[in-house]
Amino acid sequence: MAERGQSAAKRRARAGISLFFFTNGAIFAGILPRFPEVKSALGLTNTEFGVLAIVSAVGSMCSANLPAYFIRKMGALSSSLWWTVALVAAIGFAGVSVELKSPVFFGACLFIAGASDAIVDMAQNRHAMRIQAAYGRTVINSLHALWSAGCIVGGLLGTGLAALGVPLWIHTLGASLALLCVAVAAVRLSELPDDADPQRARAEHAHGGFLGARFLTLVPLALIGIAGIQIEIVGNDWSANFFAGPVGWKAADAGIAYVIMVAAQFVGRILGDPMVDRWGRVPVARAGFLLSAIGFAAAAAAPVAVVSLAAFALAGFGSATIVPAVYAAADAAPGFREGSALTFVGWFMRAGNLATSPLIGVIADGWGLRFGILLPLALGAVAHVYMNRLDYGDAPDVAVAKALETSR
Repeated sequence: MAERGQSAAKRRARAGISLFFFTNGAIFAGILPRFPEVKSALGLTNTEFGVLAIVSAVGSMCSANLPAYFIRKMGALSSSLWWTVALVAAIGFAGVSVELKSPVFFGACLFIAGASDAIVDMAQNRHAMRIQAAYGRTVINSLHALWSAGCIVGGLLGTGLAALGVPLWIHTLGASLALLCVAVAAVRLSELPDDADPQRARAEHAHGGFLGARFLTLVPLALIGIAGIQIEIVGNDWSANFFAGPVGWKAADAGIAYVIMVAAQFVGRILGDPMVDRWGRVPVARAGFLLSAIGFAAAAAAPVAVVSLAAFALAGFGSATIVPAVYAAADAAPGFREGSALTFVGWFMRAGNLATSPLIGVIADGWGLRFGILLPLALGAVAHVYMNRLDYGDAPDVAVAKALETSR
């Protein structure tokens, strides 16, 4: 009876955190397909839009050690919920700022949203790793798949409302309120019994501090994460502009490219858990980078609808397991207080976003967006050098553990 009860609690917690990942994905995704509308309404060039698009990354970078602090002081689930309140409020008012034609107000909303999302992201991933530890097998990719599913729903909603001509402020305020209600329910479902957390002892006896030589050993993981997340950034920030530009679609229809890419990522993440358990994180991640490179190269070479949609779908599928693998490896790193390693890697990844999206904009203004979307290929080549830090054979995270030992 006790075993059945514990299994039911784990299943309920997995369903709850999956729903929370869904909510977090949908919050930002709704506004992304309407970026061409935002760019036009605010009268921005490609370079100006690229700079504005990274304000959320600046906000997340400024959050620094806040995710680890709130995870330890409030707990992962409480941190997820309260900072989701700030996140949905910021996204809601971002739509209002476009109605007021205020780039400054829009940027302020993105800054708050980025800082809030950094805390939510790390907190929900920390709790997700607790659930994975309780299951004793890989589930993190399927949890991230629900984030991708949220992006699909949010993206479809944003694309549909744009096509119907619904004002952006009505869209963002209404969607934010609805998603907040879902998040409240998701957090309550996600609670785990204390005895389902085999990593708690490690957290209680870990060393403190956010800075130090030990954190330098996490930089290769962060570089892999930066390369992986840039694939997503091309989809988030530039897919609609690519289809509204080189491909030649109407701005109201261009958001479907983002939905296609995230839908392919969702499929990749659903399949990711059994693939990782069978072949390991490193081979799956290497193959993913290769597929993404082929996809973006094909889109740049042939910017026509059929080829570009297939190419963005291939890139989305390839990126599926990369970021979850980085988070899992970081969370398993020994010698850190609860949430600290995960926070550092997440912070470093977000810091990398400060340069990439504006750089894509600069490349697009100088040589065209067809060349701008190739930036992840260069970053992927750098990540390839450090890929073994994700996994060593059948013993996950041994590379990280060895690196930590040699740094002491």
